[in-house]
Amino acid sequence: MRVLQLIDSLEIGGAERMAVNYANALHKRIAVSALCVTRKEGALKALIDPEIPYLYLERKRRLDLAAVWRLKRFIKKHQIEVIQAHGSSYFIGFLVKLVTPKVKLIWHNHYGASIQSRGLNFKALNLIKRRFDAVFAVNEKLAHWSKEKLKVENAFYIKNFIAEALPKDSDFEVFGAKGKRIVCVANLRPQKNHQLLLDAFKLVLEQDAAFTLHLFGQVPDSLYTDSLFERIEAEPFSKNLFYHGTYLKMSAILPHFDIGVLSSDSEGLPLALLEYGQAGLDAVATDVGQCKVVLGHYGKIIPPGDKEALAEAILKSSSADSEFRANAAGFREKVLCEFEESEIIEHVITLYAEII
Repeated sequence: MRVLQLIDSLEIGGAERMAVNYANALHKRIAVSALCVTRKEGALKALIDPEIPYLYLERKRRLDLAAVWRLKRFIKKHQIEVIQAHGSSYFIGFLVKLVTPKVKLIWHNHYGASIQSRGLNFKALNLIKRRFDAVFAVNEKLAHWSKEKLKVENAFYIKNFIAEALPKDSDFEVFGAKGKRIVCVANLRPQKNHQLLLDAFKLVLEQDAAFTLHLFGQVPDSLYTDSLFERIEAEPFSKNLFYHGTYLKMSAILPHFDIGVLSSDSEGLPLALLEYGQAGLDAVATDVGQCKVVLGHYGKIIPPGDKEALAEAILKSSSADSEFRANAAGFREKVLCEFEESEIIEHVITLYAEII
């Protein structure tokens, strides 16, 4: 079996990390596992197994025919049978399928309810859908959406999975009182609703000024991030808030924190939530995407947009009682059992075989 992972960027993000995870996991199990990044390389390139066939396409524009032909040559060279196109890379996947019709095309949709806001044009998808041999979706709602709206019969809910945790980075310097360090791993985009998190954090500090909030994530060039940083600088709680930028090996530093938070308005199946569980953190998330399913009864689920509920959940999570410790331990066990690489990858390989 010969499979190509297709992704537009290797900057740090959930879909991008999953493309790398798939390439690495499949490399150990099939004849050829390859990866192509179409537009922009990034930090995640360092995590790709060096034995994996790799192509940086340097695609310059949406309809870049030279890039399509370069990709076709790569597919022919490595005798690729399946293209797994993550997120917005479905379009160049569609174009190359037109000139390599025997190759099977799978669209892997990571983006929850934010189809249009993430640059995924529904009209374009509707035209292209007949070229999809299957759709993988990161939650059940998206799989249903693919069947109902795109009329793709081969639509499957495929859980995200996490790579093995790295050793704890003892050199990482973390500020704040033990038990009261909140972490949020989310690129700074409107869908992640950091403004809600700041509103809730303000309420938390009114009850206990010892809390600190630590943000990790990429900063796109946008009005949203400008307004977010302007607010942070103006707020009196700025001394309790730390923006750490992007960090390639999150599993090595997450154990330094206590409470993992996601305040999103929409999600697919957030990789950050799995990483919180893997690190043994207590977790708080909004009831979007697959968050409730991932957390089960081990974390705290709150309504989207409810700053009071978010603040209350954070305050309860800071307790050092046995329930807190049991929730964190139970969540870790759930993540390691249900979102471990081997079982999910073997299921995906079975689906590849059926599609081929």
